[in-house]
Amino acid sequence: MLNDGTVEKPDWVSPPGHTIVSILEERELTVEQFAHIIGHSAAVAQKILDGSRAIDVDLARRLARAIGASENFWMAREHDYRASLTEPENVRVSSLDDLIGGLPLSDMQKFGWIETPRSRGDQIAECLNFFGVSSLAQWQGRYENAFQQAAYRRSTAYASCEVSTTAWLRQGEIETQNDKVSDWSPKALESQIPQFRRLTWYKSPELFLPKLKAALAEAGVKFAIVRAPKGCSASGAVRILADGTPHIQVSFRYLSDDQFWFSLFHEIAHLLLHYDKMPILENTELTEEQCEQEANEYAAQVIVPVSYREELLSLGGSRFPIIEFAKKVGVAPGLIVGQLQHEGIIGFNQMQRLKRRFRWTN
Repeated sequence: MLNDGTVEKPDWVSPPGHTIVSILEERELTVEQFAHIIGHSAAVAQKILDGSRAIDVDLARRLARAIGASENFWMAREHDYRASLTEPENVRVSSLDDLIGGLPLSDMQKFGWIETPRSRGDQIAECLNFFGVSSLAQWQGRYENAFQQAAYRRSTAYASCEVSTTAWLRQGEIETQNDKVSDWSPKALESQIPQFRRLTWYKSPELFLPKLKAALAEAGVKFAIVRAPKGCSASGAVRILADGTPHIQVSFRYLSDDQFWFSLFHEIAHLLLHYDKMPILENTELTEEQCEQEANEYAAQVIVPVSYREELLSLGGSRFPIIEFAKKVGVAPGLIVGQLQHEGIIGFNQMQRLKRRFRWTN
């Protein structure tokens, strides 16, 4: 099977079909045979070869499985070709200066994602290397539409910067690229939820995070905690990587246990409820709002099951009833406080001491 490194560097302003034709000729495959292995008709296959049929995410995955290289390679190849046909003003990030100007370079250096460059040229080279691309067109193909390839929770308290968030997403890929996980199993993931609820009682992330990561890996899910740089307002994201592996990423933005666990359960909900409709923001009958609402409801019910909901709403704002209810339900008191605040039963300044607070150590 081919990988990105073994594919001969193509003419990036020619249709991706030219690269495919070269591979077919090398393997002595006909158009009809190519059509069969990608699951399309010969007519569609011919349109792919001559460039009149654009390569979308689904087709990129089929190509990766059928003839090699990665989904990212085929998406970048497609974007490079289409970009060569597009007027520069129609491209949101139209120059390397736009890209560098939009990246949170100071935080990326502070967090150790990139080295401190000595010159503008070094700065550009360092950033392209960070994203694993060699040109602006490749970056556009792989990352400019990252928001359409991730279901993510955003805080309205922070300004959103798409370029900054692509850096955050990329760092999540880097941190998990060597992680070994089992085959994806939604049944296995759902079976781990009782364990996740028990982990909410652990005070130290050093104790619960390794157990959490291991449990997710058993269900076939990669997991990363990545500090959000300036301009990135994502609390969490869930994606399907090019090799088909689910990937959950959280930012630990608020450094409190209720926010962390709710974000995690929210992303798990997307995998269990919306896997077949990913990317969430593309090609789906569900709107983003519907998906987000369903994920929020699922997360809330993981924290407080439906059978306890009425009792939750009658708790009020007294410390000991909240603690006793948390013990009965089986999650840490901070998560109950978060639910009470969300329901408007207590103010956001009340019972804050029942929440566990965390801090970054680097």
